[in-house]
Amino acid sequence: MIDDLSAQTDALRKDYAFLEGFGVDASKVRKRSQVSQHSFTENGATVPTFVKVYSYHKSPLHRFWRKGTARNEARNLLFFKCIGIPTPRVIAWGQRRNALGKIVDDYIITEAIPDSQTLNEFMTTVCPDRSQPSYCLQRDSIIEQLSRATRAIHEQHFYHQDLKWRNILARTNGDRAELFWIDCPKGDFTKSATHQARLALKDCATLDKLARLRCTPEERLRFVAGYLDQPADTPEVATFAQTISNYRRKRFDAEDERQAHQRQARADAAHSK
Repeated sequence: MIDDLSAQTDALRKDYAFLEGFGVDASKVRKRSQVSQHSFTENGATVPTFVKVYSYHKSPLHRFWRKGTARNEARNLLFFKCIGIPTPRVIAWGQRRNALGKIVDDYIITEAIPDSQTLNEFMTTVCPDRSQPSYCLQRDSIIEQLSRATRAIHEQHFYHQDLKWRNILARTNGDRAELFWIDCPKGDFTKSATHQARLALKDCATLDKLARLRCTPEERLRFVAGYLDQPADTPEVATFAQTISNYRRKRFDAEDERQAHQRQARADAAHSK
């Protein structure tokens, strides 16, 4: 599969003249990454797109021997599509190297998903709780899709490594939600059993970071049951759910608390002036 994905990815590579056709000058991007919305005409139709440019100007040794972020992200989106996870169409990607062979910047262009929001926005505005039957249908469909998709990538020994709610889009499709996996520059395959267990746990705990705030305990347990493909009342589900919570508290909650203290300290310092 990896060889096929690599071939498909390389077939989508374009030079920088293609990017410039969108009115984007990558040489002027000085941030780590920059995303902008554009459109182009394809077969007589206007296609809305997102153009993301990754810049490595600030770190001279960064990615000297690597293949680049945009190519990896393009391959990963093609992988999602290959195993049945809805994802934006990759239109093109490209990279530019200097005389030493170091990647200076690269880009990826994907088709926009109309009428969609980030998963967090969708859960907050469209189905904020389970007080209505329509809310329950939306939320249950989200849990089903998330658990099935996460299990599917892990069965292929692929790990997202940044499976945050902002990297998943949602929109209403009838009485259900429809999810699309978007940004995935860090994801990769691994054959190491030790890494597989750790990265699988990290992906699940990353999803749980906002789930603990937006979902009921029963909904979170249902995700674990779907991910393990086990009934919700089995000991395996309860054990793994606790393992996810323990990892999240240690890895993410503590970091959130530290950052909150830092923000408060800066605010107090500014106020004292």
